[in-house]
Amino acid sequence: MLRRIASRRVLAVAAVLAVLLGALAAWDLRKENIRKGPMADFVERLEVRPGSDGMRAMLADIRHREEGSQLRSWARAARDRYRLWRDIPDEGGAAQHLRIASRLLNEGDTERAIAILEKVDHWAQEEGASREVVELVEDRLAIAYLRLGEQQNCFNNPHAGACIVPIDSGAQHKLEEGSTKAIAVLEDRVLKARPHDYRAKWLLNIAHMTLGGYPGDVPSEHLLPMPGAIDGYDGPKFANVSDLSGVDRMNNAGAAVVEDFDGDGQFDIFTTSWTIDGEVLLYLRDAEGRLVDATGQAGLAGLTGGLNAIHGDFDNDGDADIYLMRGAWGQAGGLLPNSLLRNDGKGHFEDATVELGLLQFEPTLSSTFVDLDNDGWLDLVVANEKTSRREPGRVDIFMGRGGTAFDRLPEWMPAGFDCNPKSVAAGDYDGDGFADLHISCLRQANYLLRNSGKLSFEDVTQAAGVGGPQRSFASWFFDYDNDGWQDLFVAGYGAGDIAGNMARSFAGRDVGELDGKQSRPALYRNRGDGTFEDVSVAVGLTAPSYVMGSGFGDFDNDGWLDMYWGTGASAFEAIIPNTAMWNRQGRGFAEITASSGLGHIQKGHGIAFADFDRDGDADIFAQLGGSAPGDTYMNALFENLGGENGWLSLRLEGRQSNRGGVGALIRVDVVDKDGGRRSIWRVVGTGGTFGSSPLEQHIGLGESARIERVMVRWPATGREQVFDDLAPGRAYRLVEGELRSRPLKGGSAPFKRLPQRSQHAGH
Repeated sequence: MLRRIASRRVLAVAAVLAVLLGALAAWDLRKENIRKGPMADFVERLEVRPGSDGMRAMLADIRHREEGSQLRSWARAARDRYRLWRDIPDEGGAAQHLRIASRLLNEGDTERAIAILEKVDHWAQEEGASREVVELVEDRLAIAYLRLGEQQNCFNNPHAGACIVPIDSGAQHKLEEGSTKAIAVLEDRVLKARPHDYRAKWLLNIAHMTLGGYPGDVPSEHLLPMPGAIDGYDGPKFANVSDLSGVDRMNNAGAAVVEDFDGDGQFDIFTTSWTIDGEVLLYLRDAEGRLVDATGQAGLAGLTGGLNAIHGDFDNDGDADIYLMRGAWGQAGGLLPNSLLRNDGKGHFEDATVELGLLQFEPTLSSTFVDLDNDGWLDLVVANEKTSRREPGRVDIFMGRGGTAFDRLPEWMPAGFDCNPKSVAAGDYDGDGFADLHISCLRQANYLLRNSGKLSFEDVTQAAGVGGPQRSFASWFFDYDNDGWQDLFVAGYGAGDIAGNMARSFAGRDVGELDGKQSRPALYRNRGDGTFEDVSVAVGLTAPSYVMGSGFGDFDNDGWLDMYWGTGASAFEAIIPNTAMWNRQGRGFAEITASSGLGHIQKGHGIAFADFDRDGDADIFAQLGGSAPGDTYMNALFENLGGENGWLSLRLEGRQSNRGGVGALIRVDVVDKDGGRRSIWRVVGTGGTFGSSPLEQHIGLGESARIERVMVRWPATGREQVFDDLAPGRAYRLVEGELRSRPLKGGSAPFKRLPQRSQHAGH
């Protein structure tokens, strides 16, 4: 077969050649690099070393070079400066102290930051400082006090319900100093001087909530409703069980990848933290069904960093490999190598980046595995950010060559390409059998690129009507209305006062025409004729979103795809709830954030849907944490508390198509209890942005009595295969070319606590 090599000798020779060719390819990619500056010069001289040990060595060299430029070092320098500036002679000195305090707060040294801020505050009140300085001090003090309360309570005495609005009684703060002082600053000072400051109103509501005083203790003129709080709610409900399952690791922003990495039929978790020394973590299910940290035994220790990661079976050997992206947001200093981590099928990984010809030094934020030429092997599309205002970002396509190498596709981007890419998504929007590409750009129009099938791409953005929003972030293709055509979701990410704008929207206030348009998401419904209709307003997506990591899945097994958005920004005060949007049979989306138990206010990044406990509904893993070293938080694992609707789980296995079935179209024809018929459509893929969900498709069936048939259209051949032997509430493997389904390995796996484990691991 195409996917097997008969002789081990041939395999060994091929591996040696691949290493040599990979090293040459890496050298060529660096020589082609248009990046300029000290970091570009440094990586051009860096010794290329293959394998996991080689990648560790390259990362260590870069860490050593970057030692003086990290926020951690800034904070050390700030402490040294503060020893010299014991007095505040004037407003210039006050401003210097404020900068020091901000850096210490970013570092996580909150108590020292508060000491400086209180000193500046005392000086400002005694000396009659300008209103500008007073407002800066008050704003910083309120944030620092809130962070202190969070550290004293959520970190040192954690509760699974902490930071999920509305905060329940068990998660309210026992140590009240931080929130009490924040309330005093916000209520008695900030809002008296600025009564229409919605950011301050929102923070005041949160502070009262942490002490059990919401809504009763919030002054009526400042009281804000919680987003997605619905009276008489009887919809999907979730509970955070990260402490129970052992995955509540403290980290900064990063990725979430969920898949069965060791072939035992249970879902595992790979997660990252974006700093160059941030650990990657792999949790594998053990024999008891528990999620156990297997990072070391998996060969992943020391392969640090990465804001995003995806997975796919690039070598068609039946197990999921991982592509880890580094350098995002680093601009000219973010020229870091990515890693392709090859899985041996037992949950052990080897870095094959150099061997496969994929070594680049770019600030990479997004990528996707997709078979662009339908040859049965996954290709890799990599979106690299701008390094300066003058240099455009670049998107590279690497064509998979039989699982042993990747070739970069030359000069494929459209003429005049001008984009700072934040997301790249693949989907066959026009139904011609070839996957097309959507590129989301921050501050420029987005791109929809039609795949001709001959490895050339046509810019059809304007003709298709999908250029907006002009400040966008996450994006994906999905069929939200179950009509068999891939629709397009693009999340907005506006500028300005993020927390204030969100608070205005909670209160039903206008956030401003320009910023509202920029930060509002766009949902484009596929008309089926090569064009799209913007239905954002019609389906209720009218509020600003500020979405980073995000994904989609079926909350309640009704057969309609819902969305969960990880929200936030780098600023500490951007503590806005991650957003749950419930699909109401394709006619609109209802926000259920506060009612569903998903309203976590920590910065949201990787989002992955999977039925972890194999009880028939989709749970959600959410990677949480901000960008600053001190803006860390624990990841969340939300157990779906379930309902009565039916479900079906399908894992496809390609033979002529790629092994994981990426790009395959699935149609499930069901007959409901009243005899009515409908079809539910899915396309095999890993989902959203910063989150990579399993290729196994969990499909809700609603109140359907039975499954009439399942049709699969395989991507490499376009052939349709029909299975009529499937029953609801079961998991199956469907193999390309085989007439009958197979039962899928894996059974019930309820969440279990690790033995002799503190409630708060790894902090």
